[in-house]
Amino acid sequence: MKSFLILTIAVVCIPNSILAQEEKKTIDPTRQFDFWVGEWDVYTEENLVGKNTIVFLQNKNVIQENWVSEKENFTGTSYSFYNPKTAKWHQIWIDKNGNNLLLEGTFSDGKMILSSDLDSNMGEPNSIHRITWTHLTNGNVKQVWESTTDNGKSWNIQFQGIYKKSNP
Repeated sequence: MKSFLILTIAVVCIPNSILAQEEKKTIDPTRQFDFWVGEWDVYTEENLVGKNTIVFLQNKNVIQENWVSEKENFTGTSYSFYNPKTAKWHQIWIDKNGNNLLLEGTFSDGKMILSSDLDSNMGEPNSIHRITWTHLTNGNVKQVWESTTDNGKSWNIQFQGIYKKSNP
């Protein structure tokens, strides 16, 4: 009888425990991009190419990026935010030359993927840009910036880097 009681409790409690763990994995949409916040050294392969400081603004409703290149006199800033009405993330990137990107997208499978519409103020005329940020298991962030001029039939990598915490 005692074994039957223990088995019954296990059958009832274990599925509830698993469900509770799965519910905890759901991320509040406004917090999906928090993994990018921090002080970062950015590398392509083994080469340090820049420093990026990403901070919260406006009661953690806006994420501000401040990029400084290590190799050239180049800087840029972006502002990212979640719009609950559209259930999409939005970002505007502006560099020191006034070039800009307007991006929107969603977080899925551990990746933030933001894309532009046809854009004539960044790169080639009539280009579409897609930037993907992946939170890696070691805490680093991988960023891949791609563009296409043939409506997505082929993509060219503009930048691929690994973000490593500056002061871990």
